[in-house]
Amino acid sequence: NYEEGYDDGSGMIDPNTGMPIAAGADGNKDYVDSVVNSKFYKNPDGYFMCTDCDYSSRWENCLKIHIESKHVHTGGFSCDQCDKVCPTRNALKVHCQRRHKPELPYPVFRS
Repeated sequence: NYEEGYDDGSGMIDPNTGMPIAAGADGNKDYVDSVVNSKFYKNPDGYFMCTDCDYSSRWENCLKIHIESKHVHTGGFSCDQCDKVCPTRNALKVHCQRRHKPELPYPVFRS
């Protein structure tokens, strides 16, 4: 049992209970999705609105990236090809695109 408000250093605290979430990096994707999805709504003009600040976007995915990066402590997401832990899923995606480009089955010539 944890004492009330105990922090295990992972950065993943359940906002409803104040207790750490028992999982390592990448083990909280469903939890992160549920928190992100609870922090926005679509207004009558078709914009997606953040409930934690004044940020808005026409695109739901942009708002979800904003919320995960600014308002949710994820504990990080591990790259399966190296030891890097990225703070958000989008940061992990960008890392993989930049650092672990797939080998193409044909040569690429640039002029």
